Amino acid sequence: MTIRKKIVLFSALALGAFFVALYLVCRFALLNGFTRLESDYARDNIHHLQNELTNQQSQLELMARDYGQWDRTYDFMESKDPEYVRTELTDDTFKIIHINIFLLLDPSGQLVVHQSLGSLTPDAGDLQTITVARLNAPTDGNGPSPASGILQLKGRVFLFAYQPILTSRGNGEPRGTLVMGRELDLSLISSLSKSAGVPLWLEPAEQAPQAAMSGAAWSDGTNSARFESDATMLEYVAIKDFYGITRRLLVARVPRSLNLEGARVTRYLLGLLMLVGAIYCGALFFFLEEILLARVALLSTEVTKVTVSGDLSLRLTKGGQDELGTLAAAVNAMLTAIQKTKAELLQAQESLRFHAEHDALTGVLNRRAIRDLLRKELARCRREKNTLGIILADVDHFKKINDRYGHGAGDAVLVTAMQRISSTLRSYDVVGRYGGEEFLIIAPGCDLELAQKLAERIRVAIGEQPIDLGDESTTITLSLGVTLGTAESDPEFLVALADTAMYQAKRNGRNRVEVSLELPELEQMEQETPAPTR
Repeated sequence: MTIRKKIVLFSALALGAFFVALYLVCRFALLNGFTRLESDYARDNIHHLQNELTNQQSQLELMARDYGQWDRTYDFMESKDPEYVRTELTDDTFKIIHINIFLLLDPSGQLVVHQSLGSLTPDAGDLQTITVARLNAPTDGNGPSPASGILQLKGRVFLFAYQPILTSRGNGEPRGTLVMGRELDLSLISSLSKSAGVPLWLEPAEQAPQAAMSGAAWSDGTNSARFESDATMLEYVAIKDFYGITRRLLVARVPRSLNLEGARVTRYLLGLLMLVGAIYCGALFFFLEEILLARVALLSTEVTKVTVSGDLSLRLTKGGQDELGTLAAAVNAMLTAIQKTKAELLQAQESLRFHAEHDALTGVLNRRAIRDLLRKELARCRREKNTLGIILADVDHFKKINDRYGHGAGDAVLVTAMQRISSTLRSYDVVGRYGGEEFLIIAPGCDLELAQKLAERIRVAIGEQPIDLGDESTTITLSLGVTLGTAESDPEFLVALADTAMYQAKRNGRNRVEVSLELPELEQMEQETPAPTR
């Protein structure tokens, strides 16, 4: 099975598993999660309704404190001036501050003044109920203290606030208790509904168990919420009096927005499965074809190019910091190592070739290399129809230098002689060590006169200055033989001619230049005196 087929099979299996997992998430985890969120939402809403009731109670407490800690109220409890009742406890005042019942009690709990607004006129029993409820409220041990709570009077629910009567500064001997009551009527429920942002109403406390049992969403034993339908939910807040008895249920109808949104999202999500799958497959195949397989093909092509061309300077394209990029980097490192090894091998070969062609002591061409170069220069003379100057130089009395100063000094003499010869030559002239103390000089493009002048310059340059041998110094001379090479010349013959001229220079007293264009007759050579020692 090819890689592409394996990828297609794996993609199909992965896509199927993705569909199954997504369906399970939508069917169970998502909807159940929405249900849990609705329960939390119901709890938070119930706490919000409780806070709204607490805010109403706090507002009532604040008004009761304003009246209870007012100097006019404080003075009235001592003077019982009816002007206070006539001017301050009017119906208009109670309408403005939304108060239905107003009481002033003396320190012993006896009623001093009571006023009411609305359809309910409290009788003696109601007043007794209000007074007893205050007596049951906790105190700080120093007299009456602020208190608030709920009471039911004649089947109607009221919010009550109790405040000790003090001076405007909140001090002085308490002169009784001020009581304010506000009925939990339709007007107050409407105000709470606006604050909460949902419809509110009151229901009898007897419906609390039924409300909590039918389709319960959340309950803390007192407050509860239940699902009314797929679109709405009812939330119940227990309204308890001073004695902990539930008198009413504050009911709120809350839309089940989370459930509706969850169902809608689930439908859309399931409907988008095919689109998601198509995008997933498209992205997967794009990644595999354009990013993975294309890069593999590129790497294969580049490796083939390196293999076929043999060019180790080529490098693979990394294309990223992934496994393929690491592979390309490893191959590039291998190519670099091979290229370096090849360069070192070529360098070693070049070094071997150099040492094979050059003299180890003087660094110029050795005998074999200079003879090869002579053949090449003669071949060029034949092509260009030119002449070639050949000079063979020999150090005079070199054996005496070795015997007197030692072989180290002899080596120094040869090196210095070679340097002075090289400094005298033209840039395209070549010198090589032909023998122990013999040097062969090739001067392309020279006629016999130029070659003879060049040899003379070399002779003069050698003998101009002494050679430093450390503690001592010495002066050397050269015997030079010059000949001329042409297109028809034989290299061995030319060297023989130059050698003959050089020996002739030694016979004639050394430190001189001699020219030879042909070998002497054998009889003439036999008649000549033997060549002097070098």
